[in-house]
Amino acid sequence: MYKLFLVEDEALIRTGLRHLVEEVIGGYRVVGEAENGRLALEALKSVMPDMLITDIRMNEMNGIEMIKRIRDRYPDLYIVILSGFAEFEYAKQAIKYGISDYLLKPVDRTELAQALEDFKRKRTLRDAPSGDSDEGEAESQGRQLIRKVKELVAERLDQEISLQYMAEQVHLNHQYLSVLFKSETGHTFTDYVTHSRMNRAKQLLKETNLKIYEVGKLSGYLSSKHFMAVFKGYSGKTPSQFREQPDEDRWSNSDSY
Repeated sequence: MYKLFLVEDEALIRTGLRHLVEEVIGGYRVVGEAENGRLALEALKSVMPDMLITDIRMNEMNGIEMIKRIRDRYPDLYIVILSGFAEFEYAKQAIKYGISDYLLKPVDRTELAQALEDFKRKRTLRDAPSGDSDEGEAESQGRQLIRKVKELVAERLDQEISLQYMAEQVHLNHQYLSVLFKSETGHTFTDYVTHSRMNRAKQLLKETNLKIYEVGKLSGYLSSKHFMAVFKGYSGKTPSQFREQPDEDRWSNSDSY
């Protein structure tokens, strides 16, 4: 379970965020809260979270000044900004100090869930060994390209994903990428994307209390009916049935790609 710190001057919003990340999204525990940047910096001396979520405009010390000081002490801390102000200047200042995401108030819980999923994915990739040191150069390059494509798919599971787009990102002809992907993984690119979307959906159904249409949206399906049809065709159960079944049965047909 990841540790999270909240910095927000409105107690009601902090309470709502805590409920969202702990009870609705899950997988996180709020280990500290502060109502301004000064108090947050003091608290961080005794508790070190994996992620910090902060407002921008607060009394005594605002979020931008706090982030600037945090970067001097904790350069790798994952930071997500929440703000009711959409002006580009705020985002530009925040980006300069290496924030990881920028969300607008009122908080859309599917957007917050996506930001937290992005954190978990990046943390997992950062901690995973590469395993390429003993491979031939050509084989290694091929695997690195496919690994990059898989990373891009994971980043865009809530968006449209096409083979043409992926080919452009790794500077390959889309037909060659299709052949290379099948050769390296044993699966077509389309099947892999569907498999990844379904695994994302299963994870969200298992680990969160998000509504079915929200799970579908985060898994790349704007139509909840389409999502439910694809999910049932893939797993043999509706999303609600999958969520209700015992934990040990949920992943029985989820083979690894």
